[in-house]
Amino acid sequence: MTTQLKHWIKLFDVIYDIRARNGVWCTHRYEGHPKGCPNFPKCPQKYPDFESIRAKYLWYAVVELFNLEEHMERMKEKHPDWSERQCRNPWYWQGSVRKRLKEKAYEAACAIPGSIVLEIPEACGVNVFETMLKEYVLLERAPKLVKKVMLVGIPVVPVVNKDGK
Repeated sequence: MTTQLKHWIKLFDVIYDIRARNGVWCTHRYEGHPKGCPNFPKCPQKYPDFESIRAKYLWYAVVELFNLEEHMERMKEKHPDWSERQCRNPWYWQGSVRKRLKEKAYEAACAIPGSIVLEIPEACGVNVFETMLKEYVLLERAPKLVKKVMLVGIPVVPVVNKDGK
């Protein structure tokens, strides 16, 4: 099923977690970042709080798959002296995966007036792991098959253009 996920997955329940919004998760230290995410606090300030927009939209997840295991094998062939950590470094693959995901999300959202895209749902307070699990899409912390997610909101009340359409 995971290799045949459709671009859009209807979300019946989006899980909000204030820890995603208020920086608790952002400030957890991880390898090479003793103070947590370098984009904090700019990131949450840039995006709306999900609770303030939840009811205005029908929510969908857009998923982009990336086979990290194959990428690591290619990198190991290309750089035999690299460690596993170097081969899986997001610096070498995450940008292109996010670009494809963004294109998928905006392509359809732009066709529906009033739609919005949450490029970084966590910054809005969405617990993406728990939300996707409710839709039977398991996201893993150290996956072989990466599943990147953005959320798209379609207005509950249709937006009418100036020409009445």
